[in-house]
Amino acid sequence: MIRLTMLPGEDGDCLLLEYGNSGFVRRILVDGGRTDTYPLIKPKLAGLNGFIDVLVVTHVDQDHILGVLALLNDPERPVKFGDVWFNGFDHLLDTEGFGAQDGEKLTTTLIQQDIPWNAAFTGRSIEVGRPVTWFDDGSVVEILSPDRGQLEKLAPVWVKECTEHGLIPGRDPLMVPEVPGFERFGPVDVDALATSPFEPDTSKTNPTSIGLLFEFEGTRIILTGDADDRRLVSSILPRAMAHGGKLKVDAFKVPHHGSDHNISNKLLELVDCRQYLISTNGARHAHPDEIAMARILKHGSANKEIVFNYRDRAARWDVQNLKDRFDYTVTAPPEATTDGFVTLEF
Repeated sequence: MIRLTMLPGEDGDCLLLEYGNSGFVRRILVDGGRTDTYPLIKPKLAGLNGFIDVLVVTHVDQDHILGVLALLNDPERPVKFGDVWFNGFDHLLDTEGFGAQDGEKLTTTLIQQDIPWNAAFTGRSIEVGRPVTWFDDGSVVEILSPDRGQLEKLAPVWVKECTEHGLIPGRDPLMVPEVPGFERFGPVDVDALATSPFEPDTSKTNPTSIGLLFEFEGTRIILTGDADDRRLVSSILPRAMAHGGKLKVDAFKVPHHGSDHNISNKLLELVDCRQYLISTNGARHAHPDEIAMARILKHGSANKEIVFNYRDRAARWDVQNLKDRFDYTVTAPPEATTDGFVTLEF
């Protein structure tokens, strides 16, 4: 059994991966969406027998971490954790003996509540090439991102970035102006959009996202957070070459909610993917971008399924002539009342 549930993370990520057989069930929660995500998912978490094996916090952006803080600070929290994967300030420099001197809220919470933290990495940073102690249950997890250089680049601006995101105790968030999304209307020229030059993400925090390759009983799933396209290409390329040029993947959580700065044609051409997952309600940046979607339609695999966890983000692409031409189907919640919850079984 493998089940992946896209939870209502608003414009962010919140995904629950469950796998196992008659002898065991394991659960991995990746990110927590916005603060308002937590009340929506708490009933779901309450039905998990009180335990999540691994909580992954991919990076410090609000749309990934605020729901986690709400979960951890709930005095009636319905679950405990076997391990929490998160790169705090000390991990950026790969120092020994981690503490809360940076004052970042999640770091402080983990230490104060004595929650296991990066135990699978002997307490050290989560990065490409770092050995991981995983479950001896037939499953495999590999780290696709970040790398050492990406973590070190964030270190000098860590306090500034965490302050901007409201994650430093005692410091008010900086007034960062809202960046409105850009919605187009009228026909979509997929061919022209798909040839747009690729311009990499310039964010400080996104490249530090933890990206994972999960495999169990022949099923492969890639979970990316907001990871850097170039790092993902570097990690996936040798794996693709070992499989004849393309890595067969059953589900690929599209990085950064379908931003055109995080998904290139080169990345898409390295994977033979059945399902592309778009996790966002588009509230802040109107993700997914048209350019990113055009790249997926044209350079993604044949007979693909594009899965949205919010119906209104799917509507522009749930168009029969596009689906016929580019050989894809669309899956999304059928009604507004179920937006944000989509469960896939493999």
